[in-house]
Amino acid sequence: MVFLAWIASLFAVSVLPVGAQFQPAQAFVRDIHGSATCSIDGKWQSLTENTTLAAGETIKTAPDTTLDLFLPDSRTALRLMPNSVLRLDRLDKMPAGELGVTMTRLSLLSGAIIGSQHKLIRPSEFEVGWPSGMAKIVGTEYSIGADGTVVCLRGTVSVAYNPPGNGSPVSVSVPAGFSSNPATGEAVVASRTLLQNITPDLQAVRNNDAAFNARQTTVVEHDGSGDKMSPTQSHR
Repeated sequence: MVFLAWIASLFAVSVLPVGAQFQPAQAFVRDIHGSATCSIDGKWQSLTENTTLAAGETIKTAPDTTLDLFLPDSRTALRLMPNSVLRLDRLDKMPAGELGVTMTRLSLLSGAIIGSQHKLIRPSEFEVGWPSGMAKIVGTEYSIGADGTVVCLRGTVSVAYNPPGNGSPVSVSVPAGFSSNPATGEAVVASRTLLQNITPDLQAVRNNDAAFNARQTTVVEHDGSGDKMSPTQSHR
């Protein structure tokens, strides 16, 4: 409980306007290379491409599977690596036309994820937790393992650790080109081998993000009279 309270104080953000009301946000499965399942109301079922996911659901990838996920409201693209389990704890957004604020909390229970995120509007939150810590993501590219290893490829990732042996909680800022050591709570220069192993999957995440945003672009058509017709939007 002390650790959770410390995490909350470390990642505290600006207070939202009085009367601010959130609506449920969603996540979308773009691609599944292999097989994956999803737990909905405690029942596991096969997961397919173009599935819409909501808060409270858990995704699991098979040993030979990667899964590409979009969280459009928080402007985030993720890739779940093989043998990964990711729980969607919170997916909230402000109503359209208001602040564009999002509140996202994910739990990486096993495996690893690679992500790319555009800069969020304050006081949005995007947090990824694992059994012994949590990372705050604010417009970065990164890799996170359930063992607590965080690699930053662009920007900076703020990480909070609860060290083994009930040691005092520690925080570390992981800049681009560095990785965190969950045993010591320190940031060290990422090895070339580590970065090379991440790069192909990171590039796939970048490509998926670009393709998704291109499809989400609103196109305004004209009827030839100079008056605008209703905008059309490509989705999925």
